[in-house]
Amino acid sequence: MGNISRHSGTNLGGLNPINWIFREDVEAYTYDDTTLYCTVTPKTGKSWNSLYGTPETIQLESEQQDTPAGMKYLYKLKILVPKDRAPVESELFRMTGRCLIIKLTDKNGTIRFLGTMDSPMKLTSKLLKPPALETFNGYELLFAGEFAKPAGFVEIPDDSIPDDGNQT
Repeated sequence: MGNISRHSGTNLGGLNPINWIFREDVEAYTYDDTTLYCTVTPKTGKSWNSLYGTPETIQLESEQQDTPAGMKYLYKLKILVPKDRAPVESELFRMTGRCLIIKLTDKNGTIRFLGTMDSPMKLTSKLLKPPALETFNGYELLFAGEFAKPAGFVEIPDDSIPDDGNQT
């Protein structure tokens, strides 16, 4: 390839939906170093779990750092999950401290996997219950991971979104 061409078509912000799976529930994980395409196959009887986040609060940050051991890629996924409730707290308790792989879809239809079998994502969370009635009541989730390679992409057959004529 060698060239980074100008994108033509829509380029929407925002992330949704988000799915996750425990590392031990993954049968196969493949990653192609040349294309960055990745596949994650759950074990028989296991499946991806969904995670609801308040729209427009889901944020992904990625950073490259050059270290003496080589380049590393840091990913942080922040999500707000509304309302203090037992089912959410129970699921967060089950996920915290465990090795996770996240499947993230953005509004352009791009799907990426955060986490690998060797370097999974980890979850930390906190409950936010501010004193004002009209502010957010719920959980702030932070998934974080550090990897030797960029997060993998799911190969989409034509790997494009229809061009609407706008260039953004």
